[in-house]
Amino acid sequence: MPRPLSHWCLALAGFVGFVGWSAAEAQPARTPRQMIETLGVEVRQLLEDPKARRTPEQAEQAVADQIAALVHGAEGHPLLTELDLQQRSPLMLAVTGGHLRVVQALLSDPSVRLSVNVPDEAGETPWMLANFAPGVTLVACQPGTLTLERAQLLPPYLRRMADLLKSNAAPLKGIVDALQAAGAEATPDAARQAWLARCPNATAELREKLAGSAPLMAPLMATLIREAVQRQSAFNKSAAQGFADVPAQPPAGMVFVRLADDKTALARRNLMRVTDMRCQRMPKPELRGTLNWNGELLFRVRASTRAGVVEAADFEIQAAPRDARAVDYFRSVLLRTLANYQCEGTHDFEQKFQFKVN
Repeated sequence: MPRPLSHWCLALAGFVGFVGWSAAEAQPARTPRQMIETLGVEVRQLLEDPKARRTPEQAEQAVADQIAALVHGAEGHPLLTELDLQQRSPLMLAVTGGHLRVVQALLSDPSVRLSVNVPDEAGETPWMLANFAPGVTLVACQPGTLTLERAQLLPPYLRRMADLLKSNAAPLKGIVDALQAAGAEATPDAARQAWLARCPNATAELREKLAGSAPLMAPLMATLIREAVQRQSAFNKSAAQGFADVPAQPPAGMVFVRLADDKTALARRNLMRVTDMRCQRMPKPELRGTLNWNGELLFRVRASTRAGVVEAADFEIQAAPRDARAVDYFRSVLLRTLANYQCEGTHDFEQKFQFKVN
């Protein structure tokens, strides 16, 4: 008969718990990239704290002020255009985070403006990334998130989405305007093709809508925002009516985190180890309820995190009796756990979880 999950053990490869610094410790000087990556987590925390003493806008302004001071004191400083392992600049990170004030501060530097059209490793420029508007268009790219199972990842993302859209997406549109004023080249056809390449799970209807190159096509950002808002609204309506029309899980075989060949990806560090990441919160999985099962399960999880939020995850079962109920249960546990991770930066990472229930 079912029994409480009171006797179990858990092994987590690379589980490091809290990684960061104490507020009481002297913080080292941080680069613009580090400041922007930390800002994403701070904005999430502020949006989740009803007693927060400052707003996300104030947190963003503080980072913008620090970067502006660096530009004023050391114009052309190499850290202002420092590239990460995927050849992404601080400007790209600020753009994808939806941080208009930080983008404006960075663009006040001549060296940043000179590199405004330089693409990253994926061939995406800051202008393209701005038009992807990832802070509000996740479910356009990953409609499989709108299922009973995967919706556990959505709450922290939706808070930021609502924050960015509360002024009719003004920060996102302002970023595009700031980039173009600084010399960014508008490449709508290339941007659509790049988005289609990064979002193979998008619906056939949306992909068909974006596949052409007609000059009269609707702007990419507006199309993606409209798609995401409509899909999220329909999901919310169905949820309010009891989830009758909501699928339990994504289609079988759907891959959320797409990487190059494993060996190549690891060699280029496009897939990070969780121990190499800076996470301000990384709780252990919490088992709830009862389960009429005993045995061992080993998962390898590949996940994507951005702005302090895990947005997508894939699960590979490496060792398990093929009990579908147990697999579904523990996958749900892990999704709930990942939803509470608060990790800095935009990364794809890997982590292993082993469960033993006796």
